[in-house]
Amino acid sequence: MSWLAGNAGAQLQAFPITDSAAVYELEGYSVLPPQGKNWFELRRDKQQALFGKKIESPTHSFVATATSGLISEKFSTRESFHAYVNKMRTADADSTRFRIVEFNSEVDTTFPAWCIRYHFKRTDREAVLAQNRTLLLEDYGVTCLHPVKSDLVVDVGYSERGRSAEISADLRAEGEGFMRSLKFTSVKP
Repeated sequence: MSWLAGNAGAQLQAFPITDSAAVYELEGYSVLPPQGKNWFELRRDKQQALFGKKIESPTHSFVATATSGLISEKFSTRESFHAYVNKMRTADADSTRFRIVEFNSEVDTTFPAWCIRYHFKRTDREAVLAQNRTLLLEDYGVTCLHPVKSDLVVDVGYSERGRSAEISADLRAEGEGFMRSLKFTSVKP
């Protein structure tokens, strides 16, 4: 999953989001920051923007991510891209820590590109602050092939981890808004 691995040169930060209308212009795409209270920018470079939400529970976390990367694969059909996304999303599941509960994906036609929306649910048996409790981890996102630059993949989504009682529809709404803010921009050669 090399296109999902971020740039090692980026610095981890924790800057509060003070302007919810500020557009994050990245290479080939843009997003708005997540809407709602207590969001922080954790990392940003030309390929990615990572955000975290301050939550009081030590076992509950919520993050929003926008990442991109170059790939060498070529796709002649949307179905072949869909199969690629499915394979990449499920490839690195560490079975000693995570147990896959559910994975599903479908074509998302709301963007002007080949996009695959996915939902990945796992249990996490080794979360640092969970005190030997198994937590639920859910990833929601959309992976797209840039509409002009066919070797650029963009992934925008959000992830929530916590005890079952901590999983929040309100947070999911903030994540959905972030994901839907994705816009494709021109790419410099």
